[in-house]
Amino acid sequence: MTRKKVIVPETIHRAGLEILRQEADVIDLAEQRGQPLRDYVAEAHAIVVRVAKIDKELLEQAGNLMIIAKHGVGYDNIDVEAATQKGVVVINTPLDNAESVAEHNLGLMLSLSKNIAIADRELRTGKLAPREKYTGIELKDKNLGLIGVGRVGSTLAYKCQAAFNMKVLVYDPYISREKADQLSVTKIEKLDDVLRAADYVAICVPLTEETANLIGARELGLMKPDAFLVNSSRGGIVDEQALYDCLAKGKIAGAAMDVYVKEPPAADHPLLSLDNFISTPHIAGSTREAMRRMAVTVAEEVLRVFHGERPKFPVNPQVLD
Repeated sequence: MTRKKVIVPETIHRAGLEILRQEADVIDLAEQRGQPLRDYVAEAHAIVVRVAKIDKELLEQAGNLMIIAKHGVGYDNIDVEAATQKGVVVINTPLDNAESVAEHNLGLMLSLSKNIAIADRELRTGKLAPREKYTGIELKDKNLGLIGVGRVGSTLAYKCQAAFNMKVLVYDPYISREKADQLSVTKIEKLDDVLRAADYVAICVPLTEETANLIGARELGLMKPDAFLVNSSRGGIVDEQALYDCLAKGKIAGAAMDVYVKEPPAADHPLLSLDNFISTPHIAGSTREAMRRMAVTVAEEVLRVFHGERPKFPVNPQVLD
């Protein structure tokens, strides 16, 4: 088999690169800082991408492209429709970072509940208040409202049930009551009912036309005044201005986000000025273990396509059919 070219515009774990290099020529743009992807896309048979934008204009230059391998779950940075029209298969890695993202969600929930972030910040800056200011709450026996119960959501549900005996209320139109029963969660038909009942709301859905601005001013207004919101899924699902207004007025207890519409957010982003808001820079899935698993999966998927085999995780399977 003639060696094909794989373009890797962003850093991935070396385990994935080693697998690719056994059978393909890899152009690792992460090692060639300042080199734009568009300069190499014409010769690429595969692109392994994390957050770099793969749009229609770029795809029009990719005459040899066979596969776009998304290192991660969400693929809203890829124009899947344009790829499909060109006969290019798009894959993602839906199994590899669910544990890491679920753990991150749980960490944010604990940090909000125990006032860890603000206590640390004020201790470091010499602005420590009386201890009563940092009085927290327990997760034990609270209600977790899950928006979406896919791999991340179901993993988070299990952890919250096992560790804290939380009752899990789920809004997900795409799961059956039988599946909900298997997960020991309560399926709720209306999002509004989950928001009203939850002590913690965790968003675990991809960004789609259906979920864009799913949580706005009206939805936030339904939450309990002592409830918390956590989003490590995708920016654009929560209306950032509405969330700021809600938190600034103390309508809910707090919120945490790992994702934004524009990433990274500017240092003067209004949400970052609030004491009842915690932020991380899109790192929920970035653990050593997950990074290795995702790199290996995308490498193996690329080689499957090169060998004429069907990939395990196609986003647009109609291309293969």
